[in-house]
Amino acid sequence: MTIDSSQLTVLLQGPLREGGVDIAGRAIASVRKHLPRAQIILSTTDAGEPPDYAGVQFMVDDSVVHFDDVNGNPNNVNKLIATMVNGLALAEREYCMKLRTDHLVQGDRVLALMGDGAEAVLFGERIGVSSLFLRNPMRLSYLFHLTDTLQFGRTSDLRKLWNIGTLPAEFLYLKGGPRINPIGTFQGYTSFRLLPEQAIFLRFAQKNGLDLDLPHISYTSFALFSAWEDLLVENFEIHDWHCLAITPPKRFLSRPYAPESVMTAAEQRALRDRRAPRQKALRYAQLLANKYLFCWFRRRWLVSIASLLLFSLSSDLALHARQLYRRLTGAWRA
Repeated sequence: MTIDSSQLTVLLQGPLREGGVDIAGRAIASVRKHLPRAQIILSTTDAGEPPDYAGVQFMVDDSVVHFDDVNGNPNNVNKLIATMVNGLALAEREYCMKLRTDHLVQGDRVLALMGDGAEAVLFGERIGVSSLFLRNPMRLSYLFHLTDTLQFGRTSDLRKLWNIGTLPAEFLYLKGGPRINPIGTFQGYTSFRLLPEQAIFLRFAQKNGLDLDLPHISYTSFALFSAWEDLLVENFEIHDWHCLAITPPKRFLSRPYAPESVMTAAEQRALRDRRAPRQKALRYAQLLANKYLFCWFRRRWLVSIASLLLFSLSSDLALHARQLYRRLTGAWRA
């Protein structure tokens, strides 16, 4: 089934400008061109005089603060949650697409991917998501890492997914300070227990009665691995990012973002067909091999170890090295 753009709300979420460029205005123009009858909502935490985007409903909430990581990176998870909740409150159409302001719509492909009534366990219908950055844990051992770059489905289901409230500091920070054990660690030197994507999904799962949590970002167990696979195939539909006619910023495809580690649509279909305990056990064995044996040949792990070593020597040295690495690899944010 293909819905019409008149049935769709496009919720643009994120900053208004980046590197002096009006990225929100650019994204709005792309939506108008390819989804001409969609309701457009722009939800941001950027303070100041609101821009004049005719025909766009504008919501700004600058009351939410970010968390600071010991490595100098900000964690904007509560800003993300606030912009989503505020924007979804204004949504008037049956279907909704969550789109970052740094993405560009290049066609109407997503309309053909909604309205098929695919049953879900936790939602009315499965929620569609981009493969960027839904990590395949057999390549990068992040469980419950549901991508937030692009999501679409029934508005009521997106409201349920995001209606989790702001996250308290104790839910996000490691109690004993940064975890410096390099074995099985892929995130480097950080004071956070969870990545934003993990924190959002786990908070949602817990609010829906599921006893799921992670002691740290890269933690895995067979029970949690199995639970994540089940939740993923029963509630979400992964679509390869390059087939959606929606273009992400170039930095998302650079090495530090590890785009090669995402789960593909074909891999999710394979999970649906191979859910027997023995098949899950074989996949988990592959995860363990990549996490503990073949990690020596994985760039992500080597960069993580370098981060731990540099920060243990000098935080200034580590910060300069990280900035240089991001510039050289194209991951630098303007």
